[in-house]
Amino acid sequence: MTTLSFCLVVFVLLFILASVHAHSYPKFSRNDTEFQHLVLHPNPAVGTVYLGARNHLFQLDGLDGLRLEQEETTGPVSDNKECLPPVIESNCPQARRTSNHNKLLLVDPKALELITCGSVYQGLCQKRSLGSIKEVLFSTESPVDTQYVAANDPSVSTIGLVVRVPGGERTVMYVGRGYTANHPPISTRHLSSKPIFSYEETAKLVIAGRLSEYDHNFVTAFTRHSYVYFLFYRRDIRSVSRDYRTYMARVCLEDTSYYSYVEIPLVCRSPFSPVKYNILQAAQVGQGTGQQGENLLGVFSTRTGSTNSPLDSSALCVFPLDELDKHIDSTRDLCYTQNGLVDGREEVAYIEYEVKSSCASLPLNTLNAYPCGSDHTPSPMASKIPLEAKAVWQTSAARLTAVAVSVREGHSIAFLGDAKGILHKVYLGKNGAVEVYANSTIQPNSPIHSDLLLDDQGSHIYIMTKNTKRPVAECGDHLDCLSCLSARDPYCGWCVLEGRCGQRWECQRGSLQGQWLWSFNQTQQCLSIQRLSLYNISRGEKIALSVEGLPSLQQDEAYSCFFQDTETPALLTTTGVICSTPDASSLPPISQGDVFTMRFNRFALFGVEILILISCSTCIPARCQGCVSSRWGCNWCIHEHVCTHKHTCSQGVTVHNRHQECPCVERIQDSSLLPVNVERKITLVGQHLHLFQVKRKDTTSKNSHNIPVHFGSMLQDIIFFLFKKGENITYVLKEIANYKPKRAMFLLLFVLLCNHPINPILSFSLSSIVSVTLFNCSVGRSDCSRCRTADPKYGCVWCGGASSSSCVYRDSCADEIKHTCPAPVIHFLDPLSGPIEGGTVVTISGSNLGQRAEDIESSVTVANVPCTVIHSRYEVSSRQAVCTTPHTLLASSKQRIHFYIYNNFLSSIFPLRGPKAGGSSLTIRGRKLRTGHPSEVGVLIGGVPCTEDQIKCLTRGSNRTGEHSIMVRFGGAERHLQGLVYHYTPNPNITRAAPSKSFLRYGGRIIKVEGHNLDVVQEPKMRVTLSPRIVPEANCPEGTLCMGSEAKGARVKVHFLLDSLHFDFSIVGGETFSYEPNPKLFALNTNDPNKPYHHKPGSIISVEGENLDLAMYKHEVEARIGGGLCVVKTLTHNHLYCEPTAQQPSITTNRKHDGMESLPEFTVKMGNLNFSLGRVQYDIQAQSTFPLEAQVGVGVGASIVALIVLIIVLIYRRKSKQAMRDYKKVQIQLENLETSVRDRCKKEFTDLMTEMMDMSSDLVGSGIPFLDYRAFAERIFFPGHQESPLRRDLDVPESRRQTVEQGLVQLSNLLNSKLFLTKFIHTLEAQRTFSPRDRAYVASLLTVALHGKLEYFTDILKTLLNDLVEQYVAKNPKLMLRRTESVVEKLLTNWMSICLYTFLRESAGESFYMLFRAIKHQVDKGPVDAVTGKAKYTLNDNRLLREDVEYRTLTVPAKVLDCDTITQVKEKVLEQSWKGMSFSQRPHVDSLHLEWRAGVAGHLILSDEDLTSVVQGSWKRLNTLQHYKVPDGATVALVPRSNKHHLHDSHDYMPGEKTPMLDDGEEGGVRLWHLVKASDESELPKHRRGSMREKGGERAKAIPEIYLTRLLSMKGTLQKFVDDLFTAILSTSRPVPLAVKYFFDLLDEQALQHGITDPETIHIWKTNSLPLRFWINILKNPQFIFDVQTSDHVDAVLSVIAQTFMDSCTIADHKLGRDSPINKLLYARDIPRYKQMVERYYADIKQTISASDQEMNSALAELSRNYAAEVNCHVALHELYKYINKYYDQIITALEEDATAQKMQLGYRLQQIAAAVENKVTDL
Repeated sequence: MTTLSFCLVVFVLLFILASVHAHSYPKFSRNDTEFQHLVLHPNPAVGTVYLGARNHLFQLDGLDGLRLEQEETTGPVSDNKECLPPVIESNCPQARRTSNHNKLLLVDPKALELITCGSVYQGLCQKRSLGSIKEVLFSTESPVDTQYVAANDPSVSTIGLVVRVPGGERTVMYVGRGYTANHPPISTRHLSSKPIFSYEETAKLVIAGRLSEYDHNFVTAFTRHSYVYFLFYRRDIRSVSRDYRTYMARVCLEDTSYYSYVEIPLVCRSPFSPVKYNILQAAQVGQGTGQQGENLLGVFSTRTGSTNSPLDSSALCVFPLDELDKHIDSTRDLCYTQNGLVDGREEVAYIEYEVKSSCASLPLNTLNAYPCGSDHTPSPMASKIPLEAKAVWQTSAARLTAVAVSVREGHSIAFLGDAKGILHKVYLGKNGAVEVYANSTIQPNSPIHSDLLLDDQGSHIYIMTKNTKRPVAECGDHLDCLSCLSARDPYCGWCVLEGRCGQRWECQRGSLQGQWLWSFNQTQQCLSIQRLSLYNISRGEKIALSVEGLPSLQQDEAYSCFFQDTETPALLTTTGVICSTPDASSLPPISQGDVFTMRFNRFALFGVEILILISCSTCIPARCQGCVSSRWGCNWCIHEHVCTHKHTCSQGVTVHNRHQECPCVERIQDSSLLPVNVERKITLVGQHLHLFQVKRKDTTSKNSHNIPVHFGSMLQDIIFFLFKKGENITYVLKEIANYKPKRAMFLLLFVLLCNHPINPILSFSLSSIVSVTLFNCSVGRSDCSRCRTADPKYGCVWCGGASSSSCVYRDSCADEIKHTCPAPVIHFLDPLSGPIEGGTVVTISGSNLGQRAEDIESSVTVANVPCTVIHSRYEVSSRQAVCTTPHTLLASSKQRIHFYIYNNFLSSIFPLRGPKAGGSSLTIRGRKLRTGHPSEVGVLIGGVPCTEDQIKCLTRGSNRTGEHSIMVRFGGAERHLQGLVYHYTPNPNITRAAPSKSFLRYGGRIIKVEGHNLDVVQEPKMRVTLSPRIVPEANCPEGTLCMGSEAKGARVKVHFLLDSLHFDFSIVGGETFSYEPNPKLFALNTNDPNKPYHHKPGSIISVEGENLDLAMYKHEVEARIGGGLCVVKTLTHNHLYCEPTAQQPSITTNRKHDGMESLPEFTVKMGNLNFSLGRVQYDIQAQSTFPLEAQVGVGVGASIVALIVLIIVLIYRRKSKQAMRDYKKVQIQLENLETSVRDRCKKEFTDLMTEMMDMSSDLVGSGIPFLDYRAFAERIFFPGHQESPLRRDLDVPESRRQTVEQGLVQLSNLLNSKLFLTKFIHTLEAQRTFSPRDRAYVASLLTVALHGKLEYFTDILKTLLNDLVEQYVAKNPKLMLRRTESVVEKLLTNWMSICLYTFLRESAGESFYMLFRAIKHQVDKGPVDAVTGKAKYTLNDNRLLREDVEYRTLTVPAKVLDCDTITQVKEKVLEQSWKGMSFSQRPHVDSLHLEWRAGVAGHLILSDEDLTSVVQGSWKRLNTLQHYKVPDGATVALVPRSNKHHLHDSHDYMPGEKTPMLDDGEEGGVRLWHLVKASDESELPKHRRGSMREKGGERAKAIPEIYLTRLLSMKGTLQKFVDDLFTAILSTSRPVPLAVKYFFDLLDEQALQHGITDPETIHIWKTNSLPLRFWINILKNPQFIFDVQTSDHVDAVLSVIAQTFMDSCTIADHKLGRDSPINKLLYARDIPRYKQMVERYYADIKQTISASDQEMNSALAELSRNYAAEVNCHVALHELYKYINKYYDQIITALEEDATAQKMQLGYRLQQIAAAVENKVTDL
């Protein structure tokens, strides 16, 4: 055996060579969902992991690598946020497929149940088995609102906590949820008693303020001692900035009413800057930086502004829980005993959530007696002073999202997850030291969920991004001691005797001193060899190793040294050990090296390994320089090319270690170019090259050596002949024949270069390569031109005679070398034609076409005209490009090729117009258009290029319309189309497409498309896209789309393709296109389809089927009986009715048929669907025999009857002629009357518009006199009350005011109880003495009392409305809301008024005010009777002045009538003088005198009655200007009246109906009159005089036509203003008020809920709720919204307009006749148009997006804030209490009879209120 020599090297630091091992951790991932919650089985031995995800639940085996055990699909489901479960199509038509997000995932450890809550079905929960998540243990079947647990919005937070109540077997669930509806933010739910998941009879956090303002974002909840803690953040609405802050809330476990609720703010502050971290991201309880007690560790993020999107800057803060409890206790104590004040001055504690309570001054023993509060203690309490903590660790790299805390071996470690998927391991020292000792990337850029859980042993942590289980420490990754200690992992340490890295409990002797080295202790050091006695030794020698700190062994233990498997004893010394190397005979063969390791009992002692005995041939690189320069004494064999330990090589020269130099090459001498087929010499210049020489005996006396040569793809050995010449070597390369590379190739010689650095890995490098170039002249140079253009360095020449010539190397040419090239040869031209103007680019291809472009510059001519060469496109010899205008081409070879020149032209184009978007296909005709190269032909229309195909092109888009010229370019030539232009039209547009449904199979339904400019479209198409893609059925007819039932669930997209324009059906059609199930038709003869159907002539054929009208209208259905048409009359879902021809049609074919085939077949065609439903046989009755005698009798009788009829006809004709003459006479009169009325209307309208324009200009400065909200509310809520509660102060003695006010505050809190309020209202309505007036008054008082909580007010309104619907459904639902007979109806009126006040001011108010002013102006133009209130110009026939009164217009300076009374004149002058001010700011008319200043005659005070008044009998006439003979242009003035005559000094609103002036003024038997004597009215009762509601005598009297025209004239004049008002009210062009949409949707829901499908009933409900309750009230009373003066004659006109509006809102048609009211006849033609407006208004509202509760509540909250200062509720509450006092016993009885009210102690609370408000003695 060959003896090998070895070298020895010792690597003391082995960890440098240690390989890093990649670990595979248990992992569970799914790409089709999103993980949201994670919980563990309470029994660690089971190890089950439960995952809550979107639409899924997963059960994993945590002990088996997170293996999936079970999966349960929870969604998507059909749901809608606005729908209450159970959600079915009938009660929730708006339901859509909705994903179910897991909102809660909790474990009940006692019951071993898994509680899951989703975001669908209003957040309902289920109980499932922990053993199998598929097993549902409990699910609410008929849930109520108190069982809606989680938030039904995926973005709203929900947390939960399962707690066992102390002292009992009861288990409850605490739930915190963000704002989504009127659900409490914190509540306690039943888990072990019914009703499950409900907070009835438990507790909830009551918020008296706006829920939307307190939008809690819950983070977590936990229990400690006897308390439950909630952590959340929300806006601080008490601060100006309204920034988000983090809060902690605490409540006692035993507190069933949340009396102990206290919340305090938490602040995490940076210790180095003023930065505050406001947003809590995650928190967990554990030991922080000390051992004194438990701490709350939370990760916070900063924020700016008022949004809750956390920024990336984050921090970890530690709050001691004992300090938190102290802070909370201090807040509670201050609020209990010191009114929340510190030192009696600064308020620290207060009552939160706008609850009407306050901190008190209770006895000090209250703290001990009621540590968890009671019903008499204030709550909920809050602190203004936050508890602050300094951040212990901060980062801005990524937002922290999760935290988990572990305490092991007295050390606290926090695991922090961030938004980039990194897990930070943070050591928390006892002295406050904090250090991040490791970062692990779990999943890049995937946030770590806040559910970061440690298992029960604390050895593994569950991380949820996709779900991963990892050990808390990866100690096993560290394979040696240094790696273990340098990791600085608090969990890890080095097990000295076991030689591995692990946790202390994993080491067998970890508790002993020196046996476990803690990784986090920087003073610890690994055992290491401090010193070796020998570093170069041979086998069999001893080596001493100095090792400090060797652990002591037990008695039966000893150290050993191992050389691989060979063991030698280790001798223990005071400083280390001594080991002996084994004998050579005991060693195995060595290849690359061996490891020397000391071991103890087969366990590694310490990480020192000795690498010894390495072979030169395997360990040293195969390079001479590396071999001989190594320290191991290796030698190099030149000819064997190996490194060896031998001193001499078996053959060839040996280069010895460190004694000789290696041969190397410096450069190549002379040229490195090698032509083929030529023998050349190559001389290499270098050093020590003589060592390659080997003496050999051969015939040439030369020495040879084979060297591999590589060039191109050839590898072969080339013989080099070696000559020694000093230090140089010359190689002779033999000829290389038949090698034709595509280009000059490099021949590579692999030799060693001098001074080249040695690469220890590669045997050679590119730097050690010498290259030569091998080339072949003939390759790529097929002709003379290319040969002569070769690089001169190659020496290529054109060699040979005329027959055979080639390009060769100069020395290889055996024939004549040609110095000139042959004549050029042309092969072809492209193109062969061009326009006469020239400019065509022609490509000439051939050979020997010159060596450069200048050679042929003037050699090519066309028709003897030189051609310009394009230099950039010239290629040597093969082709050249020229521009030409010739007829023929001539080269130097005298070769001719024909080139044709055409004078082409354009003749026509079709079509002549198209859309500017382009895409139209054009055809251009002309002569010789195929001229020049096709690529150089271009079509331009108006400068826009056109895509062509043989002069058929597609237009491109243009940026303008109109006419454009057509031009075609042929290279440089242009041709214009003369006399014709192309017209770019506006783009076609589709405005409407219908219908939007079709059948699944075959289709065939015609879609009608409407739009603009559709006639320019050339290829209209319709494209249907189904997602996911549906494969059509086989055997489908061409042109149809056949789809199966699976297409019904597919998403359908339909587009119209108009050339280059695409239109989406869902946009132009207003709804998405859908495919419905195919219709089914059953045979006519259902009993036996093989027999004919017998049809009786004159009757209707009825066909039964299914789905007939889903996607088809009756006019689209074609029914035939044979060749005859059966006209479809009706098409329903299940029936088709058609009317056939009277006679039996013939069959459609000419062939003869027998039996059944002779009968016509009944077929129905619906689109592409054809149905054959059997044959039809007409039943023809046989003629019955009729006796002859009877026939004669019938004939005689018929003759007599005919004679009588003839006589009657003659008489009728005579009478009809007379009637016709009378009719024509009346018709002429009516036409004249109509012309007169029309002319009058035009004139009146022109005058009115002029006046209104003047008034509009006046309004620019002053504006419309709207009432403020307080006055508006007062007049709406309390019409008919002299003093409303909004104006009064609390009328109680001052001594009792404070007590009464406290009682009223308690009453306000009691009204917040929905149960009490509904009981209170129903109890009052049940009392007989509770009149309708009382109902309206109480409803308005409640409106004022609840005005600050409009969300709650709306909720009460919905509840009462539901009760009202149930009441009327049992009777007649159409009568609901018709009158104000209940409290809820008045509440609805007030609610609508509150919500629409802004709409009135901003939208409809202007039109209404213009109408009011137009009416007032038009009425005041004519005489108005001051006593009866009748006017010449009016719309009300009962207020029409029927007598002709002579009058004339005077200007004094206001325009008045000489027949006006003095009071009427004062009103008009006052209006003119004070037109820039509202009515309430003007002086009252009774406070002024009208003074006539007549110049020299002096001043005269004018009045309605004085000594000059005319008295005739018992009648006294009011004085007028005509009475005083005041001329036109006279000067009159208003002067103040003395106080004794001052009747009114203010314009306080006087409720009630306006009465005419002095209507009942009878004094001493004298009756007043103005224009007409009210003789007719004396017969009527006094209360009906001047009434606008007369229906008797006045209507029965005939009105002369001349007076009727006044009504028509007035109506025509006001028509524009009425239309404008109705349009403003009923327009949907602007957003419909949110309240209207919300309430209409509520009515639709109520109808659906109670099974009311009659659209007329729903229409009536909407009409009674909006037009009747609000608009009619406003239209009849403009003083409710404007600060104006109303009068009886203006009110009369408004009442007619209001009645017209009401008639327009009803569905029923009013039949008009001669006895119909004149008011209805006036607008008979307009009401149908107005009805269409109303129906469209209702329909548009229904089609708009539903208003959610959140949107409505937000709007209501805004209203409450805006009008909070306008309403004082104390007086209203006091007035409400009067009704409580009146019906006290009945209310108390009702509350005591209700079990829930008893539990809520509502009766007791009412008794407390009674005692406070009026000292009522109760049973307290």
